[in-house]
Amino acid sequence: MIAFKPLGAKPASLALVALAAVTLALLVGLAVADLAGESLIEARQRAVAATARDYFVAFAHAEGLKPLAQALDQRAQHQVGAFRYAVFDNAGRRLGGDDLLTMEQMPPPGFSTVHAGAGDEEADYDVLVQPMSVGGTLAIYENLADRTAFRWAIMGAVAAAMLCSLAIVAAASIWLGGLMVRRARGIADAADRIAGGDLSARAPVGAADDAFDHIAVALNAMLARIEALMTGMQSVTDSLAHDLRSPLTRLRAALSEALAPEAGETRRLDLIETAHGECERVLATFGALLDIARAESGVSREMLAPLDAAATVAEVAELFAPVVEDAGQTLTVRTPPEPVAMSGHDLLLRQALGNLLHNAVRYAGAGARIELALEEDAEAVRFIVADDGPGVPAEARDRVQERFVRLDASRSSPGSGLGLAIAAACAKLHDGRLTLEDNGPGLRATLIASRGSPPGGAFNKL
Repeated sequence: MIAFKPLGAKPASLALVALAAVTLALLVGLAVADLAGESLIEARQRAVAATARDYFVAFAHAEGLKPLAQALDQRAQHQVGAFRYAVFDNAGRRLGGDDLLTMEQMPPPGFSTVHAGAGDEEADYDVLVQPMSVGGTLAIYENLADRTAFRWAIMGAVAAAMLCSLAIVAAASIWLGGLMVRRARGIADAADRIAGGDLSARAPVGAADDAFDHIAVALNAMLARIEALMTGMQSVTDSLAHDLRSPLTRLRAALSEALAPEAGETRRLDLIETAHGECERVLATFGALLDIARAESGVSREMLAPLDAAATVAEVAELFAPVVEDAGQTLTVRTPPEPVAMSGHDLLLRQALGNLLHNAVRYAGAGARIELALEEDAEAVRFIVADDGPGVPAEARDRVQERFVRLDASRSSPGSGLGLAIAAACAKLHDGRLTLEDNGPGLRATLIASRGSPPGGAFNKL
């Protein structure tokens, strides 16, 4: 027995995979946000510094360097925020403001990053150096420690939010992973039971109507089809063994008796003739099975050719008329007056119609009326065999079209149970179907066949 290995995936492992993927995505997002945020903060702070520069330069133009120096001294005494200011004269002496750099230590005009200060004031600064047209130089310092603290405060808040997100994702991943494993395990268990020989096993279908339910429904439909095919194959095998055992047994018995030394010449010939008849019966059964297989697989489509269905019906009726008369029955034939063109397998159609007529003669009983009719429309041709006999029970009309199925459960009467199966296979070959209906009383069998479309306008030549 083939057994499927149990699913090794655990909900926790699926959660770890999802958690790792989300963590990586969040870290990348955090890095991108940090770089973008740092650039944005730097641009904003430098814009603030530039605004302060413009203000103080304008103040120096209006009031002079000395009032500007006094104003900056006052700001230095009451310093609030990240910015510091200083003003120098043309000789490089600091006139007022914060004492962080000497003029000799001052970087060139524009924005620069320097390390300045002493003691508690020592830090990295972003410095804007601006020479003034009224004389002197203005320096604006931004303490980068404040910017860094602000940055880490934001990063801490984002990290906390990320941890909360990861916890939620982990919980959701464990739940979803468990759900997926349970649903997949249900399907795998059904496949394992099927492999173990339990053809009735089916995958569980929930009420969520999700992808797993769709897979389970499709799988169950496939399993139902496989079960039907396996059951049918087993039934065919059993029926074939039963139907062939008797003729083969009789064949062996006849040949064994014919080989006996005491058997006379006349008796030996009779036994050989009996053996020959049993061989013919076995070969006919295999021939019928081959015809059904070729028709159902479509191999016989190469034999489709233009034909006149009305002529086929007339010839089959003429062939069976003596058989119907010998059975004490009457046969009525009804066909259109004009030829009925179609693309068909002439030999298989004749065999199918013959089987339907043979069943009607055999089961309708003495005095029955049998009708063989042909009807047509633009798309299909219908071959009809109807009788007023006992008919077939409604619950058995589909089943009797299967191979070896007979209403005689004891299988004591002659026959192989392949007649209707051949007719059904013939209908399938012609893109149609075989229907069995109540004829009130009796049975009405209709073989529906597509008219087809042979190349070259061959219908017109009929």
